[in-house]
Amino acid sequence: METIEVLNKIGLNQKEASVYLALLELGTASVMSIARKAGLKRPGTYLILDELEVRGLVSQVPQNKKSLYAAEGPEKLFSDLQKKQELLKRFLPSLEALHNQKKEKPQVQLFQGKEGMLEVYEKVYASGEVWFYGTLGDLDKTFPSVTKEVSKRAKEHKLKVREILSGTSADIAYAKSIVFDDFYSMRFASPGQQFITDNAIFGDSVAFFSFNIQIFAVVITSKEISGSLKALYEMAWTSAVPVGQVKK
Repeated sequence: METIEVLNKIGLNQKEASVYLALLELGTASVMSIARKAGLKRPGTYLILDELEVRGLVSQVPQNKKSLYAAEGPEKLFSDLQKKQELLKRFLPSLEALHNQKKEKPQVQLFQGKEGMLEVYEKVYASGEVWFYGTLGDLDKTFPSVTKEVSKRAKEHKLKVREILSGTSADIAYAKSIVFDDFYSMRFASPGQQFITDNAIFGDSVAFFSFNIQIFAVVITSKEISGSLKALYEMAWTSAVPVGQVKK
């Protein structure tokens, strides 16, 4: 890596780095000499030297007729970095508290149209584990690729799936097409209990999908809400009908 690139990475822009390196090579020098060495115009070099002087990297050398400048040694750069690191360490807990506070706030997002809804399903795929409860009729009509993708990811052990379905003809047909294992399990709601649409719990989020009249999804991200729905899901799962009984 070039020296000038290193200086760029620690906070000096291209022109500041060029002037500082020129002064390191020249020792004590006039603005004209510095500008020529750095490949810059003299008026701009004055401004850069003023900025470097404020940062403590350059100092003026008293002369009778003209101003001369000298660069502080490279150890000054290291000292400045240490001071910045110490300052960051001191305030890091406060910054982390602000970051965590933002993450803990519940978020409600609305995804509209087919593209928006597919974006939510992509989030589900990427979550690693999802608990669905609903019915597949409207989903299959609108997005036949979604059920295939869920099945595929579960088969490849990229997504762990649990489903509680309503028990419609579409739901039962889908159940017969699935090979169940530790990564894909399914049960059916008790007779008389019906879900209107598809719903999902994944990570700290819950998603509610609507396919009628307007196509949209609402995603709520909250540990408390997702935790409460997971508890309700567990109770529903316990009372749900095993898939083997319905498939027959």
